[in-house]
Amino acid sequence: HIIQSAFNGRRIVIFSGGAKGEDQKMFDEARAIRDGGGFGSIIGRNSFQRNKPQALEFLSTVMKIYAGELK
Repeated sequence: HIIQSAFNGRRIVIFSGGAKGEDQKMFDEARAIRDGGGFGSIIGRNSFQRNKPQALEFLSTVMKIYAGELK
């Protein structure tokens, strides 16, 4: 329901929580979810516990992975 209410899946939804991990591990996990047909990760802790420029860069990479712009 959350994906449908987020502009029918055209917007990213970030849930707080999730384990804090290394960037590459988080990106690999996003790729695995995408490749398995999923769309989304619980990665709030990995974005909210950074300064704003780092958080935006991290989230941009995750969004590009889900959009298929990054392999």
